[in-house]
Amino acid sequence: MREFDVRFADVPISSILGRLIRNSQYGGPSLQLNGWTHRPEISKAAKPEFHEALAESIREEGVRNPILVWSLPEGTFLSFGGSRVRAAQRAGLETIPAIINDYTGQYADCPEVTEENLSYWFEDPPNTYEFGEYGFDYHYNLERARRANHDPAGFAWLEGEEPSWIRREFPWLIED
Repeated sequence: MREFDVRFADVPISSILGRLIRNSQYGGPSLQLNGWTHRPEISKAAKPEFHEALAESIREEGVRNPILVWSLPEGTFLSFGGSRVRAAQRAGLETIPAIINDYTGQYADCPEVTEENLSYWFEDPPNTYEFGEYGFDYHYNLERARRANHDPAGFAWLEGEEPSWIRREFPWLIED
């Protein structure tokens, strides 16, 4: 018997802001779940032009794809979708659609997410995903379809871009 369920629900943005799990780019104290890490404060300054453009798109089209979170006894932690969370907050939303690896039973009454119904929850279903022993996981890069018009952070993201733009959007890449 597994110790979690995979569910779909709208979660309060305030419950996940600044709570990141399972992202190798951020270090922090262990959450005691498979050595994953948590960083209480995440930089909100990265990619400001992209976040504003994404917020505008969310105001016009809504949130197209759910974020991915873990519901643990310690709280609700974001795995993927931080840009959507920050942009949805900028757009004035209080909740955001999420696929939840529910280790608490808090979302037991919410719809179950399975391999058979996965695409139902996405405008842009992920090409890479896994229903694994610790929960559902997918490749975070599925927002590229929407991002292409205002975020050149794809494979050729430096082509034709000025250093000032790179400094504003990706401040950790360029040292003064």
